[in-house]
Amino acid sequence: MVEAVSNLVKLLLEFVLSGVSVLIVAAVLPGMKVRSFFDAFGFAVVVGLLNVLAWKTFLAIFSVSFSVITLGIGFFIINGLIFLVAQKVVRGVEISGCFIASIAAILVSLCNSAIMALLR
Repeated sequence: MVEAVSNLVKLLLEFVLSGVSVLIVAAVLPGMKVRSFFDAFGFAVVVGLLNVLAWKTFLAIFSVSFSVITLGIGFFIINGLIFLVAQKVVRGVEISGCFIASIAAILVSLCNSAIMALLR
């Protein structure tokens, strides 16, 4: 029971940090706007759920061949599409297109990595 609570707290903290990353990226990336931290947090949760659905189920079967065929660029496009779908779910987030969404996905990932490195 204690381990389950600990895992839930870690997951919640990761979503909070991802929300912060979304806010940072939206502040520096033209074409991406976030209304509030709660919208950024909700966006991070939706992106996380969509990533699990996309990569752990459907795309897991095709990931190696997909990566080879698209020379790795397909992953960025799919992550951008996931960001676009998430912004449709979370009304307080606006992204101007697939290219900006793909760049935002990369920047959020890099920002998350930097924050986690600073916290360790």
